[in-house]
Amino acid sequence: MGTMVNPPPQPEPASVAAARKLHLLLRSRNLRPALTYLASLPSPLTLLPNHALNALLRALAAAGRVRAATDLFRRIPSPTAHSFNSLIAALLGRGRRRAANAVLAAFVRSPCASPDAATLNTLLHGLSTASPRPSPPALLSLFRSLPRTYAFAPDAISYNSLLSALCRAGDLPAARKLFDGMRVGEKASVSPNVVTYTTMVKAYCARGLADEALVVFKLMAEDGVAPNRITYNTMLQGFCQAGRMELVKGLLETDSFKPDTCTFNTLMAAHCREGRVKEAMEVFGQMVELRVSRDSASYSMVIRALCENGEFVRAEELVDELLEKEVLKKRGGCVPLIAAYNPVFVYLCENGKAKKARVLFGQLLDRRSKVDFAAFKTLILGHCKEGDFEEGYELVLSMLKRDLVPDDECYLAVVEGFSQKGRMKIAWEALHRMLNSGLRPSTSTFHSVLLGLLKKEGCAKEAADLIDIMLDRKIRQNLDLSTNMIDALFKSNLNDRAYKIIASLYHHGYYIKMEKLIGELCEQKKFTEAAELTLFSFHKHHDLGVSVSSVVLDGLCTTGRASDAFRLFYELIESGSSSAAAEPRSLVALHHALEEDGKMKEADFVAKQMRRAAARIRQMV
Repeated sequence: MGTMVNPPPQPEPASVAAARKLHLLLRSRNLRPALTYLASLPSPLTLLPNHALNALLRALAAAGRVRAATDLFRRIPSPTAHSFNSLIAALLGRGRRRAANAVLAAFVRSPCASPDAATLNTLLHGLSTASPRPSPPALLSLFRSLPRTYAFAPDAISYNSLLSALCRAGDLPAARKLFDGMRVGEKASVSPNVVTYTTMVKAYCARGLADEALVVFKLMAEDGVAPNRITYNTMLQGFCQAGRMELVKGLLETDSFKPDTCTFNTLMAAHCREGRVKEAMEVFGQMVELRVSRDSASYSMVIRALCENGEFVRAEELVDELLEKEVLKKRGGCVPLIAAYNPVFVYLCENGKAKKARVLFGQLLDRRSKVDFAAFKTLILGHCKEGDFEEGYELVLSMLKRDLVPDDECYLAVVEGFSQKGRMKIAWEALHRMLNSGLRPSTSTFHSVLLGLLKKEGCAKEAADLIDIMLDRKIRQNLDLSTNMIDALFKSNLNDRAYKIIASLYHHGYYIKMEKLIGELCEQKKFTEAAELTLFSFHKHHDLGVSVSSVVLDGLCTTGRASDAFRLFYELIESGSSSAAAEPRSLVALHHALEEDGKMKEADFVAKQMRRAAARIRQMV
């Protein structure tokens, strides 16, 4: 008898394989690999089954990419009811009711799909959480009409969604009527479950109606429905908020109730609200005894309470424990509030422990906690106080990335700190960001940064940029600083920039020490630039005196620039100024230089001016 040979395994259909891989990729929070894979498939919309496309649609919507989800939906060849429901849920979740209505209208017209119980559940939940919320009559009308029109029966989720929607709308009588109808069998197809009872308990607790909530809780036992942890914790929170601690005690003594982290956090929050820090710490300690894990909320409540009670050393010990156990790095649970840690941030930063505060702050940011201006400011000033201006500035940049605007105190701590350290380019960058944030530092701050830039080698361009901004914002100029800045530009061979700023300064009614600047240029053998400034001064009717023009003429002549010297002399004569002339020895030197260059016409003109000057002197004698 021959041995049986197993047939070779059949290859997996391409559509099944593609769908399986897409589902696998969608498990990641990063949608890029899934989208890249989708783009690599030939005709993905016809290859992939609807359940795979719906999974991608839901993932896009969950990531906030509603437009991409909508585009995908429009390209699905035969959208199912699940496709429509997924998109409607996404649109309602983003508050886009008009777009959701348009999709619903297309849904009811679709030849290949029709609304079902999931559609009803999606609408009830989405509309009741949107703004503005529909009225209770509108919700009830939707609940009755949609199943009747499309011949489907609402399920337990439908009833619970309607109950929750009525409670959110504030119509407790209508909610209670629906609840009672479910209990007594008016809705024979659906019986109330733990979600139903918990919803009613939560609604009563939210209104401070602890006794009514307790009545509903007792009805659960009568109806044979076991409460879960959410039910117990909802009641516990409601009793605590209502100040009914006797009810809290009774609830905790219930045999079927096993307190969890949420339970203890609720109790601690109640004690902290009433200033009972000792009792809150006892509850905090009991968590270890009962082997209930502490989460970030557990720590934040007691740390804040201890700080407000002045027990900072104990609060810091808990911060150390929080960091050591890496509680904030553990995923799950509620997102901690940065603001809850502000008191301990202040304490740490006031006591030279800004680095520890920064570690705590960083872990909170990693948990995507809601950013808090006060916390940022405390850490910025704390780091600057300790001389760590780099970290202070990093926090300033972190604020800006999160659309928070640091105030004057934050910026000035960084600007002044870097200035004191001589790190002027970063000080100037921080000042520039401060100005772009719409803040206006004092005139002394501008002058301080400008002085620092001028003292620092290679910062002439930044100093010029600062002067331009000061002029634009009508910040008062300092005569010495302006003069030194122009000198720095010439020394850096930024001549054009220097001329422009000089013109701008004079245009705005300011001056520079021109005699000093021209003298500096002559010492640097920059006689052409000195000549330009000499002419500029005379055109501005700034009398420099004969000695200044003589030094410039002498310099031009000795460096073989007789033509430039003559041009300057001619301009000075033509200006008509009484002092627009050079000393006799300088004219002699100019005449001699022109003759050597063969410029006899110009030399004769100088000689003529020399004779006129001599005649004027004789007349005066």
